[in-house]
Amino acid sequence: MATNLVYRNIDSKNRVRDLGETIAPGTAVMTPEGEPAVAVTGSADYTISEEIQGVGTLSGIPAGGVGLEGQEVTLAYDGTWEFDDIEGAEGLSVGDPVYITGTGALNAAGTDVFGTVDFVPDYDSTRGFVPVKIGA
Repeated sequence: MATNLVYRNIDSKNRVRDLGETIAPGTAVMTPEGEPAVAVTGSADYTISEEIQGVGTLSGIPAGGVGLEGQEVTLAYDGTWEFDDIEGAEGLSVGDPVYITGTGALNAAGTDVFGTVDFVPDYDSTRGFVPVKIGA
């Protein structure tokens, strides 16, 4: 999951899409057309749970994008985003490709390119995140 934006995406390139599933914000996806993207918002049907001290867990809190319907989600097709869940990320360097699987997992090896590693000169790599520039 993308945890933070490193280099800004261009808002005018963002698009609302219905991917036919519930999507959390920050999720790496490949559109049916084969375009890599990151979910800027959760899909309209995305919900979260909150632990309320002394009360318990409140579930089903709507947390999707405002104005979206069903399983629509707002996607960014560019920008550099931090990811903390890339399998095999230890050996990656600037410009190395990052791949995405059919289930949305990011890997250092594969066939479908999601983006490329984009460490900026002063990036703090000790935090365990990998900045990935979306697109090939």
